[in-house]
Formats: sequence, C-alpha cells, structure tokens
Amino acid sequence: MEAWDLETPGRRFGSAVVIGGSMAGLLSARVLADHFDKVTLVERDVRGEGPAARKGVPQGPHIHVLLDTGRRILDTYFPDLFEQLQVQGAEFIDSSGDLAWHHFGVWKLRHTSGIPGLLCTRPLLEWNVLRRVKARPNVAVREGCSIEGLIRDEKGTGRITGVRVKTPQGEESWETDLVVDASGRGSRMPQWLEAIGYARPEEEQVIVDLSYTTCLHEPPPHFQKEWKALFLYPSPPRAWRAGFISHVEGGRWLVTLNGYFGEHAPTEYAGFREYARSLTRPDLYNYLKEATPIGPISQHKVKDCRWRHYEKLPRFPEGLVILGDAACAFNPLYGQGMSVAGLGAELLDTCLREQAERGELSGLAQRFRERLPEVIRLPWLLGTGMDLLYPQAVGKRPFGLGLLHWYILRLMERTSTDAHVHRQFYRILHLHAGLEAVLQPSVALPVLGHGVMSLLRPLERLANTGTRPPPLTPPRPSPAPVQKSTG
Repeated sequence: MEAWDLETPGRRFGSAVVIGGSMAGLLSARVLADHFDKVTLVERDVRGEGPAARKGVPQGPHIHVLLDTGRRILDTYFPDLFEQLQVQGAEFIDSSGDLAWHHFGVWKLRHTSGIPGLLCTRPLLEWNVLRRVKARPNVAVREGCSIEGLIRDEKGTGRITGVRVKTPQGEESWETDLVVDASGRGSRMPQWLEAIGYARPEEEQVIVDLSYTTCLHEPPPHFQKEWKALFLYPSPPRAWRAGFISHVEGGRWLVTLNGYFGEHAPTEYAGFREYARSLTRPDLYNYLKEATPIGPISQHKVKDCRWRHYEKLPRFPEGLVILGDAACAFNPLYGQGMSVAGLGAELLDTCLREQAERGELSGLAQRFRERLPEVIRLPWLLGTGMDLLYPQAVGKRPFGLGLLHWYILRLMERTSTDAHVHRQFYRILHLHAGLEAVLQPSVALPVLGHGVMSLLRPLERLANTGTRPPPLTPPRPSPAPVQKSTG
C-alpha cells in the first residue's frame, strides 16, 4: 500500500465531495487527495469486506475489458495495484496473442502485441482500488448516503458551495469547495442544475437496447488452454448477438452473452446455453456445453449510449465537475467506460495542477468542461460508429458515415491477415492513437486494396473466416507484472 506524502506539491485547496463510488468516483477521489485537505466520497451502497457485486453497479458481474490506457492510468495512481491483483488470482495476458477473437466475420491474427490485458472480475478490481482510496488519510468514504441536490452561493456568484445529503440519520447540508459528479448513467445532475436556475444539457443519444447475461463456469477438465479469452463479436449488420469467455480469478470462466435490439439471452440455464448455440460461430457453445455453471445467471440491460454536452451550456456554475458515465455513457460492448473515466480523472488532475499554479479554484469548472470533449470524442466516434452499422440503431447519422462504415468493414477484415494493420487497429482500440493510425498510407493502401479485391472474390478467399487461430508457438510466458510507475 502506498504511503501518503504530506508534502505533495499543489495540495492547497480545502474540501471536495465526490458523488459515486464506482471506478470514476474512486479515481476522482484519488486525484483530489493530492490537491485538497479533505475529500469525501459519497456512495449509496454499503459494501462489505471483500469483492462482491453490488446494486449500484448492475454491470459489475459481467465481463469487463480494461484498455491499456486505463491500465496505465490505474498503474500511475496505484503503483502496487496490479502486482497485488496477480497475487489474488488475476492474470495479465497479451491482448492479441492470448485472445481468440472473431470479429466482423473473420478471425483476427494472433501475434505478440506487447499490449497487456487484465483478466479478473470487476468486483475484484474495484475492491482493490477502493482499499487504496480508503487508505488515504484525507479521504473519507461515506456509504449508505446519497446526494439529493446542490447548494448555490446565496450571494449570487454562481458558485456551488455545498450539497444536500441524505444520511441514515436524516438530511444534512455539507459545505464544500468542489463537487465532482461521478454517479454514472443514473446521474441526476440535469435535474439538479435546473432546480438552481441552469439549463439542461443537450444530449446526443444512440439507442441500442443491449443486454448482458452472465454466468460463472468451471472450465472442462480437459481444456487445453488454447486461449485465455474467447471473443465472438457479431457481424453487423447481419447479426447482433455476441458471446465472451474470459479466465478470471479462482481458475473460473466468466461467460457473458450479449444481444442488441431486445434479443436478450434467457436467465435460465437451458435457454442461456441455447442462446450461445445461436451465435454465428459454434466455438463458444462447444466449450460451454462441457463446462459446469457456478451460481446464478445475472442480467443487465443498457438502453442507449448517451453524451450529455455540458460544454455547450451558455451558463455553468463554478465549483462543479462532471465526468465518467455521468457525462458520457458508452456502449459497454467496446470496453471503453473505465478507461475514459480514467482519462477524465487524469484531466481533472492536470486542471487542478494548473489551478494550483494560479492559487485558486475559480475557473476550474469552465476549464474542465471545455477540455473533456477531447477525451470523449474519439471513443464516442468509435463506439457509436460501430453501433450505427445496424439500421435498427436509433441515432443521428452524420454525413459520410456510409463511407466510414465501408472502410471500417474492410479494415476489420484485413486484421485477419495483415499484422501491421492489426497493430494499428489495436493502437486506436486501446486509445493510444487517433484515427490517423488507420488512415496513414501503410494501412490505407492495403485496406483499399483489400476492398477492391472483395469486389472480385468472396471473403473466404481473402481472410480467415472459419478456422480459429491456434495458440502462438512456441508457448509464450505470461507478461511479467506491470512495472511500477511514479506518481
């Protein structure tokens, strides 16, 4: 566990309140601990000792992907986190070499990417982060409480000066210098702003009606470890069911089935398994029918992706920051949420360091909300661009989207045979680079060439559509523990 440095530069502000104890809230509290004398994190749920699913994170029991950008940010703020997770049974894999991934009708190449992927359950990851946040002497975690509204400065300065809190003892008013809303998809910030005289933000929305249905399994005893994660994504626009198996702590498999547009997997086991049989590839079903289910089947439904454009409001109060799913909630199928929340917390850290140089908090709210779209724009474009491949998805389709979709489809098909194209796709996927990574000539020319050939030959002759790639040979050791970062 890290030691707290009372001499941390820039720690000169008073108090801050964080709404929500999920990953966005925990990372925000960790960042604020470097800048404020007192940080209070408010969470509705009362958590026990140890990792467990909870009501406030209904997506918790389901498969989660931590992109490498999110891994980097967590490693920066919690340098011993990943070493301890590995001790507890989590595993780092090579996110290409150890992954068997069928996507857009083709099997992606398996090669050593050098990009680590974390395999563990969401509750294990979140519990370990929570322990480290609680260990900060200037952070208090108030569970079983909820924020009911904002308190505005009565002098008319437009600053948020506190929050109304519902506690087990009754309603209280807390004074604070900064409020950070990290309360997730269910954020009530639009209503709270309206209640104190501000406008609601414009919302950009793509409706997908997605569901996650998940059950833990014991792997078959004869499983040969041909992969450490198996992903079967759908092939838009013809199919919209997906399935995933991931190794997690305890030597178990986490099996998740997805369906768009109301095609949700049953929550009784016979139906769950039959749904797996309906996927476009038989691989997951063939493994599943020999595995042993453990415990209940859980389901979580996601109606839409939603970006609340707080940056476009003509008036916005000082003393308020909104990040994570409270600002922009992504389609969880693409694994962007935790990493973008981390980027938001990192941006908050940067803005607070700049405010510390000025010696005041005034201007922070405006500075942060103007910059947050830089964090959101690329993952939003990638995720909604994929969703809008389906005619059933409801959302604004910008001019030129059809051309972009044609290019994406050819790019995905090319990842089956071209290691360089695959690597550049991974750079975007893990938020290491922008669209320029797949528009540079070394990628665009082979992709366009593939597109021309696709007019003349069936996909089966241009890419690997049917044979799951074998494990890399010779067998490769698992990645070493992530090196500690400073910070």
